[in-house]
Amino acid sequence: MKAADIVKATIIISVIGFISAFSLSFMKKITQDPIAKQEQEKKLAALALVLPGYTVQQEKTVTIDDTPFTYWIATKEENRTVKMAWAFLSEKKGYGGPVQSIVGVDESGTILGFSILTQNETPGLGARCIEVASNETFIDHFITKNIANKEEISWFQEQFIGLNANKPIAIQKKGDWHKEMKEELLQHNAVTAITGATITTKAVTQSIEEGMQKLQKALTLQEVK
Repeated sequence: MKAADIVKATIIISVIGFISAFSLSFMKKITQDPIAKQEQEKKLAALALVLPGYTVQQEKTVTIDDTPFTYWIATKEENRTVKMAWAFLSEKKGYGGPVQSIVGVDESGTILGFSILTQNETPGLGARCIEVASNETFIDHFITKNIANKEEISWFQEQFIGLNANKPIAIQKKGDWHKEMKEELLQHNAVTAITGATITTKAVTQSIEEGMQKLQKALTLQEVK
């Protein structure tokens, strides 16, 4: 190959490399803002879900036990008194990987709301932790016009509302949760396990317990400062 051909080939490769790098940089720039906006909207929706009736005032990230811990401070006015509540991220390894959740608690440690953010559990087993319980029958599916507008709630996640996060959360095997179980489970500060997925259930309960302990440490640090 002649020297001129080598120079020409080098220039062409360089130009192609420059165009590719510029294109990637440009694509990253134009997609970065929408992704960040989407993540922010998802976070705000999760906070509204786990802190119903409260207004988030501040987000904090502190180091607890050598790991970052993120929590939110929220308030609401009730009978001329300011009530406090907090939300925090919790995570524990399940059967298929980390299960990350967000938990809202009030001043007594009662769980106000709970939502699983990410999970990679086995479909049909642990992945049922985000399964929505439907009150529709097969016939309803065809005769009801506004099914999509009806409120849908994850049965597994709903059962955590009202439990005391300051105490160990027990696990009972009663089958799929339904509202008739609520009072009995609350009395025992318990949830019913996902059938065939006790590991996932334990990961969630333990992540809440550990997250609550970290929140208490974070609030103690806040008081010291």
